[in-house]
Amino acid sequence: MKLLVLIIALASSVSAIADRVYVRDNLYVPLRGGQSSEHRILHRGLRSGTELERLETNEDSGYTRVRTEGGLEGWLQTQYLVEEPIAAMQLDSMKAQLDKLEAEHQQTLLRLRELRETNEGLNASQGNLNSEKAQLAAELEKVTALSSNVIAINEENKQLNDDRETLLDEIARLNKDNDEMSSDRAQDWFLRGAGTVLLGLLFGVWIGRRIYQRRNNSGWA
Repeated sequence: MKLLVLIIALASSVSAIADRVYVRDNLYVPLRGGQSSEHRILHRGLRSGTELERLETNEDSGYTRVRTEGGLEGWLQTQYLVEEPIAAMQLDSMKAQLDKLEAEHQQTLLRLRELRETNEGLNASQGNLNSEKAQLAAELEKVTALSSNVIAINEENKQLNDDRETLLDEIARLNKDNDEMSSDRAQDWFLRGAGTVLLGLLFGVWIGRRIYQRRNNSGWA
């Protein structure tokens, strides 16, 4: 029965906790093998700000059992432990955060500068594109005007070709008429020449006969 009461009392005075605690500022606290200053020292002095894992706390003895990051377990006085990192650690943490923020700030500035340079390049490219667009628009307008002229020229060429065909047909007709007229004239001249020759022959025969008759008449006389 006494053993049971002792166990209950120990259970009420010892808290089984597994969380983080830290050694107070400006201290070197010895880590002992038991819950008194008489127990063997396991570590000469844990430096201020050392992070420990709290395993249990005995409120009656005022000692807490802890484990170091290296795995060493022992007891030290609870009064030398705090729940939060000490000011020096907090300052170091804040400095680390500040350095991180400063590095991020520099990265942001660098990124911003890169974005500005990219934006300037894009603006220059946009200006070039606008210039090329205006040039292409002018060329398109010129090509459109030339296309209109080409259409008009094609229509004019078509009309000229039609007129040429008409003139060629007219020339062919005139050549045909001329050939026909030349043929008729040749026949007419041929007939006239033949008639003239025939008349000349007949006249010559008639004259010859007249002369012959006159000679005969003169001889008889």
